[in-house]
Amino acid sequence: MSSPVLLVPRFMSLAVCSACAALAMPASADPVEMMSGAAVQTTRSALETERSNSAYIGRIRADYAYRLGITGKGVTIATLDTGISPDHREFSRTGRLLRGFNAVNGSSDVTDRSGHGSHTTGIIAAARDGRGISGVAYDATLLPIKVFPDRGSGSTAALDIGLRYAIGKASIVNMSLGASSVYDSRAMQQAVKGGLLIVASAGNDGSPSVGWPARFAREAWANNQIIAVGAVDASNKMASFSNRAGDVAAWYLVASGVSIYSSYRNDQYATMSGTSMAAPLVSGAAALLMQMWPSLRADQVATILLVTATDLGAPGIDPIYGRGLLNVEKAMQPIGMLTTTTFNGKRVSVLAGLTQPSSATSKIWSLATSGQLRVVGRDDFERDFGIDLGATVARPTSLSLDRAIGDMDRRIEVAEKVLADGSELSLAYENRRQQMGLSFADAPRRRLAALSLQRQASSGMETAFALGGYAGAYFGAAALKPSSSMSLAEISALSNPYLSLLPATSHAGFAQEFHGVKLKFGVIDGGSDNLLVASPDIYLPSSVMPRAKAGVFELSKSFDGAAVSFSMSQTRESNAYLGSYSSGMLGLANRASTNSVQLAGALMLTPNLALAGQAAYGITPGGRIVDSLITEVTATRTNAFSLALVGADRFREGDRVSISVAQPMRTYAGSLALDVLAANQAREHTVFSMVPTGRETRAELNYRSPAGRLATVGMMFMLRRDPNNIADAPMDKLAALRYTARF
Repeated sequence: MSSPVLLVPRFMSLAVCSACAALAMPASADPVEMMSGAAVQTTRSALETERSNSAYIGRIRADYAYRLGITGKGVTIATLDTGISPDHREFSRTGRLLRGFNAVNGSSDVTDRSGHGSHTTGIIAAARDGRGISGVAYDATLLPIKVFPDRGSGSTAALDIGLRYAIGKASIVNMSLGASSVYDSRAMQQAVKGGLLIVASAGNDGSPSVGWPARFAREAWANNQIIAVGAVDASNKMASFSNRAGDVAAWYLVASGVSIYSSYRNDQYATMSGTSMAAPLVSGAAALLMQMWPSLRADQVATILLVTATDLGAPGIDPIYGRGLLNVEKAMQPIGMLTTTTFNGKRVSVLAGLTQPSSATSKIWSLATSGQLRVVGRDDFERDFGIDLGATVARPTSLSLDRAIGDMDRRIEVAEKVLADGSELSLAYENRRQQMGLSFADAPRRRLAALSLQRQASSGMETAFALGGYAGAYFGAAALKPSSSMSLAEISALSNPYLSLLPATSHAGFAQEFHGVKLKFGVIDGGSDNLLVASPDIYLPSSVMPRAKAGVFELSKSFDGAAVSFSMSQTRESNAYLGSYSSGMLGLANRASTNSVQLAGALMLTPNLALAGQAAYGITPGGRIVDSLITEVTATRTNAFSLALVGADRFREGDRVSISVAQPMRTYAGSLALDVLAANQAREHTVFSMVPTGRETRAELNYRSPAGRLATVGMMFMLRRDPNNIADAPMDKLAALRYTARF
């Protein structure tokens, strides 16, 4: 049996508005879209007025929930108060009010003759209809429980009866009331065990500590299911009358409680102040969370509201503002790490890492931009959030001076020498501190960037060795020499596209000529020293740095004024797939092996003009993928083509000009399977084609000429239509002028 402690509603001031009924609209009003212009304007004005009267909604950022379609629908909130005015326009919609209970006399008469209960209930769930005000959870269901006699004060006996009545009938109990001292808590404990979330006003005594029953929040038996609520003004300053957090700070929130306009008795409206007005805001916010995530327990809802509050006062939990200001927007966002499960059951972070597609895998970017890469992630409270994995996909790189000119801009010193035995030696240096615009404080100002040695033995055996590059110039179309004076080595469009999958390459090669046919064998290794991925500020972790190796077999033959070659290669990538990199959950594979062939030829049209071209085809076997949301990739077929017109000594001795048209590597067959966690713990398995939406065509004009004994000048113009094989992507354009001099 409860002790006879005095129980009172908590409000400080009152101003009644009877004229507000003028805001009412006819119940038979047509929908907005059916009205005349004047009627639409009137309706809009009414909605704006209603929102202006409900300024507390904006202060707690509840609009975020409304944009998600969350309004409290389906959640029942019990109000233990002076009752309710059931005929008030804010509650008269059919189905809003459940049959109430009078805990004072055991009847169903819950008529509010004080006005306090109607006021607090309006803050919780007044209808959003362009009249009067709007409650925080304006579609919630209300269970009015009258625990005060009409004279306005009573004992905790009725409160205990009301609490027990609410168990099993409601999810939230709003208690905008206070007791004069501690009392028997057994009914409160029973309500907690029954799964109720209890929101109680902190009290209006201006005390440094919370009053009863809100003070029960700190008890172990409360199980974090009781929230004490203090009041702040419109500027989020603690109201002078509000009890402070004190030793209940960890379970204490604040919300607007000064001059709050809400429903009142007899279809009226009134302005009141008190912690009684602040508590309903928290109850309404809790209802929004419960609608969004019905599986949340009461203690989880309370904890979410507490830990996402906007910090006020001293940093952290403090004895004045406790946790801080109620923040619905933040409460509805993920807390902690968002995770999902892969097909094999591994729990992984959803948004960790980055995927950088290549031209061959640019379909991933198209899927990302079209919103097709979505997954359900769960936060620390097991709340599900729809996540667009497109946020973890970087746009395929656009044209830039560094990527287009490549190593030329960084290599400011190149030394070439023919040794006494006929061997060809090339050395290239770079300014390390300025590489890619980054600073390397501990790096030497100048270092060897590349070395190439090619030696012809008297037996006809040719050996080649290189560090830091030159592989593309030794194999494939770029290595053809249709005449002794014509070299194609510097024409990037003629490079074997499958060898370009190996960054910072080094190689060892051997060649032997038989009856005019040269056989070449080579092994190529691709490093990943400071490999740039998406931008100058983004690098992959060392544990997933991409690496590649390749083996090449090539047959070539030179004729009088012509040359042809046929190459076969196998490129093996680690932590990469056809040049795409991923440290996240959209990894195509952590290993890929691509078999390719290239047919190339060159023909001298005049003694100083050559026409050259190449066509390359590759197949990358598919397979299952573990620990990724992409679970399978079928065999991927790719190709690349190029044609170049190359001239030498056209305008002055030693110059070189080339015009080329190329289709870089593009996927023309293949698919991937995405297996993700969807709503209701179901899994969605979707198959997407890997064929990109566009076909890149690259046109390039290059000119290089000596400018004196120690200087070189070069010009370049490049256009890319459908860059990275993305249809309708803006055309990439580049014009560059480069002057290099040795001192």
